Amino acid sequence: MSQYQLSYGKATAVVNSKGGELASYIAANGREYIWPGDPDIWSGHAPVLFPVVGTTIDGKVKIAGKEYAIPKHGFSRKQEFTLAKHGKDFVEFVLKANPALKEMYPFDFVLHVTHTISEDGFSTIFLVENQSDVEMPVCVGGHPGFLCPIYEGEKFEDYVLKFECVEHTENTLAPGGGCITGTEWLPEFTDTDTLHLDHKLFDPRDALIFAAPKSRRVKLINEKTGKGLEFDFRKFDALGVWSAPNKNAPYVCLEPWCGLPAYQGETGNMEDKPYVRILAPGESFKVGYTMTVID
Repeated sequence: MSQYQLSYGKATAVVNSKGGELASYIAANGREYIWPGDPDIWSGHAPVLFPVVGTTIDGKVKIAGKEYAIPKHGFSRKQEFTLAKHGKDFVEFVLKANPALKEMYPFDFVLHVTHTISEDGFSTIFLVENQSDVEMPVCVGGHPGFLCPIYEGEKFEDYVLKFECVEHTENTLAPGGGCITGTEWLPEFTDTDTLHLDHKLFDPRDALIFAAPKSRRVKLINEKTGKGLEFDFRKFDALGVWSAPNKNAPYVCLEPWCGLPAYQGETGNMEDKPYVRILAPGESFKVGYTMTVID
């Protein structure tokens, strides 16, 4: 694995070639915003999810009627990406199909991941190309983990997620990070734009999954000070919110998804997955998210 340094003014970042993953972002204010990783809690930083999002049924999907073994969240987060471009404030990585990957996903794909930083935030852009001569179903998502709390002397419970719209959406249940079993109304998040963070939300559930929320922007902020960050995930269909259950972990992931985990009792056909994109031969799909510091 190689690491690439980015800088813009007083802001810096580190990006890993393995997984094409942003591993650090320190804003001009001198504060780190990305979870540094801890194998006893969660070793990730900001994984790239491709070509599936979430768990599949028995670790498999069907494509054009044939079964393929594919891990949770796909294979991209474990792969070594190739450097395509590297400037002072950005880096672009590429992952291309190879024989081993086509055993899991039988297409000639190209996945581009580009990270660009500024003094007060960063963007991550995914571009998926279908270079096959057949239609290609694809899901893609982000999984950035943000430190929470961000400032000294704070607690996880001091923070809220402040959505841009009043939300009336159910939480999609995927117990233990597995398949979707149903939905529930969260008393803490019904007809409101504010979700108060508490580890008790995640301990019995694992992730919270909001499919098709009204909002496409959300703030992770200390409710008293208003400081934190804004997360923009327009063009994505769903938002996962996750902190490792039963760990009292000092981070929260804001996960923008085009795709969902498998539903219990579904067909297993990748073409039928919610929010899947079907790319025609030669077609591409571009989507991304941004983080902006509120300080």
